[in-house]
Amino acid sequence: MHRAWPTDRWKLTERTRSGVGGVVLLAVFVGVASAMTGCVRLPRLNPAYPASDSQVNAEIERMEENPIGVERPVVVLGGWRSPAPMIKRMAERIEALTGAEDADVVPMSYFWTVDIEPLGERLVELVEERWPSDDPDLTTEVDVVALSMGGLVARFAATDRENGAKRLRIGTLYTLATPHRGAKITEVFRVDPASRQMRPGSAFLDRLDNAGEDRPYEIVPYATLNDMIVGATNASPPGQEPVWTPGRLLLSHSLISRDERILTDIAARLRGESSMAGASTPPHD
Repeated sequence: MHRAWPTDRWKLTERTRSGVGGVVLLAVFVGVASAMTGCVRLPRLNPAYPASDSQVNAEIERMEENPIGVERPVVVLGGWRSPAPMIKRMAERIEALTGAEDADVVPMSYFWTVDIEPLGERLVELVEERWPSDDPDLTTEVDVVALSMGGLVARFAATDRENGAKRLRIGTLYTLATPHRGAKITEVFRVDPASRQMRPGSAFLDRLDNAGEDRPYEIVPYATLNDMIVGATNASPPGQEPVWTPGRLLLSHSLISRDERILTDIAARLRGESSMAGASTPPHD
């Protein structure tokens, strides 16, 4: 019996290794499958954005061959836990489509920060550092392209605060799947202050909406269907409808940052050109 013990233990270890290996293989399979299905666009066409893929591609080619720059500096904001490379790529894509200089487009990401209000303060500091303003109340005017939670960061940075801090001066705020009316996932999943602030009906969102009644800047919201995180119908401020695109089979929310239909439309507006897209009610989330 004593001699058999090491052999039995080895067999158990082998089974454990086999089980762990199976879990790893399953995780890899799920990751690859998610990536592949995430690339599958849904076929639904938005009547308010009827441009075909070939028309969008032609517009991309025209923009890249005719760089004209941007009317104002641009800040590109990340979403909740968005990795820095994702936001940097968005900024680089905007530069390529507009012809803007590197100094005119600045990305800001914040993977570890879990509260929207300090991020708004940091955003004001970033703009002040890059493009200083002599105005004691407002920063230099910038356009903002914001992924998901980033739209709320920008809206907070533009509000009056009790301490009299300088506010962000926004020309136009372009938001991609921003939970203006709250995020669906926060109804069941709230792990930090930011996720609680994004809960539908939160005091934070109410405060932004109340401040927004007198906001001097325009918000152009974008949404994607099949968004399980925010929901397309939540991705515009009350009283507005978004520009929506069909979305993906999986990962619609995350992949909106790579949606060429949306990025092309934003770039056209940043260049001071007309848009091919109109806002309308999303048929579903």
